[in-house]
Amino acid sequence: MSEHTPAVSTALSPELSPHYILQALALRADSHVVLALSGGLDSVVLLDLLAKARKMQPFALQAVYINHGISAYAAQWGDFCAQQCQARDVLFTVRSVELHGRDNLELKARTARYQALAEFVSTDKHLLLTAHHGDDQLETLLLALKRGSGAAGLSGIAAVRGFAEGTMQRPLLPFSRSELAAYADGNKLNWVTDDSNNDLRFERNFIRHRITPLLLQRWPHLISSAGRSMQHLADLQQLADHYTEQALAQCLADNCLQLAALAGLLPLQQDLVIRRWLSGYGLNPESRWLNTLKQQVIAARVDATPVLVLADYELRRYGGKLYILKATAPEPLPQLLTWQGEPELTLPAQYGQLHFSAQPQGAALPLGVSAADVVFAKLSLRFKPAGATLHKPLKQWFKLWQVPPWQRRSIPLLLVNGEVVAVAGYASSYAPAQALYWLNWHRR
Repeated sequence: MSEHTPAVSTALSPELSPHYILQALALRADSHVVLALSGGLDSVVLLDLLAKARKMQPFALQAVYINHGISAYAAQWGDFCAQQCQARDVLFTVRSVELHGRDNLELKARTARYQALAEFVSTDKHLLLTAHHGDDQLETLLLALKRGSGAAGLSGIAAVRGFAEGTMQRPLLPFSRSELAAYADGNKLNWVTDDSNNDLRFERNFIRHRITPLLLQRWPHLISSAGRSMQHLADLQQLADHYTEQALAQCLADNCLQLAALAGLLPLQQDLVIRRWLSGYGLNPESRWLNTLKQQVIAARVDATPVLVLADYELRRYGGKLYILKATAPEPLPQLLTWQGEPELTLPAQYGQLHFSAQPQGAALPLGVSAADVVFAKLSLRFKPAGATLHKPLKQWFKLWQVPPWQRRSIPLLLVNGEVVAVAGYASSYAPAQALYWLNWHRR
């Protein structure tokens, strides 16, 4: 199932039972279930269902409580969770996380929680369960509408997605909170109430206490009908993802976007391809930034070298390609280095290694000398590759070779008596028949 695919509550909701849990999760003897247990109604219901399901079909089960250190009652809730697990013979673990600062507290807590839980999902047999339910799904939709999210955000909480080395599932999404409460009352379950759930400064709490009750009072089946709409959006998103991946593969070369191929797509598909490419770097730009990229970088003059910053990255265009680079302070150029026939010369910092061998390997360049100086950034030096008729400054050769300007200063140049005899990775002044050594540059 796509990671954008939510479980949907319908008019024919399944019965909340251990049998449903076994079927929904397809649990087997070699399954290893990890429950994120908070002690609240939702996760206690899921704990009870799992413990009963395990009696019907054996599988490994453990619960993990994450102490965020936000509430003064956090340690007590951990003790409560331990008691609930002990009563059901379920392995229990507590993990404490440290949060820095009070801004974006919900996001920081969620990020830290999942980072801690990832430790427990170490194989493809491991399955992390969280107890999100249908009310959570409706709240997520309203928050996504507030943010102006696209189809991916509006499709809501994923029922199934990859997580760490295994998967994450949310089997309670087809059920409303009232259905969970009825199960808890019917089975005489106890749970704790997080005092922060009543803090209306948190957006989700405001929706839960002030907006959702009004909506459900007017439209009692809104959770299931909204869920169906979210499923439709999830299906559309899955289809868009499929075709976007195909289009990206056609536009991508050496981690760069080929702008000619990109221009052959519909404008909307161009946006999707760019977003998918950037998502591989953990980036999700606003629409305004994307428009700036298209107008000021992609559509810039052919001889321009525009730069646009996004988070810790720079987007640059050169030679019909769009590059993405980590925005870092320029490294100081290495001092003069000397090669005296050794098989390997390690260059400083990010410049890699030069390898010298007696036989050609890969794209090795021939060298007709057994010693040379290695320098960088001497772009005004003149050079004549083997087979060329004229000496030209290196900066002109780099233009002919379509080397982006920001890469030129980091390319090793081999000099003999002040003359350039090789440009690592690109050209040599020696013919293969003159080779005493063969040069390979292993970049970092």
